[in-house]
Amino acid sequence: MRRLLAMARQGLAVLRAPAAAVAAIFFQTVGWTFQLFAVWAVTAAFTLDVPLPAAALVLLLMNIATVFPLWPGNVGLLQAAVALPLVQYGVAYGTGFAFGLVLQAVEMSVGVGVGLVMLAREGLSLAALRRMEDEEESSAEDALDELVEADAAREERASGDKGRVLTEGRSRR
Repeated sequence: MRRLLAMARQGLAVLRAPAAAVAAIFFQTVGWTFQLFAVWAVTAAFTLDVPLPAAALVLLLMNIATVFPLWPGNVGLLQAAVALPLVQYGVAYGTGFAFGLVLQAVEMSVGVGVGLVMLAREGLSLAALRRMEDEEESSAEDALDELVEADAAREERASGDKGRVLTEGRSRR
């Protein structure tokens, strides 16, 4: 719980500077607006004929469902969170569930697409990321090997010390 609170405090640190806080609020509002129109566009693609407030409700529930990552991608949970409120607007549960699958794919593709653009902007490629991951794994394996060797040496010294203590004890008698 302390770790979560520390992370929240760190994430909200931008709000201490008024100009940065206004910029963060502005860009978050723009992001939510684009997300809302994306949800609404997918409802139009499915010809669900639901009002904009229904799309806003779907967006809200989608974001709440993604806050609690119960399993990879929350596949199933997210779709149920999207499909259940749509039933109140006359959308069949199965159609709402399929809509949730497409909506999750759209959201994911935007995130992956923007991420790839940012990687390219930083001069990185997927191959470079794989090399970095391989180097990280090999350095982690090397560190683990060093720890195992250090433990073995410590145990060896400890067993040698016990033997020396026993020998010294016998010679004193």
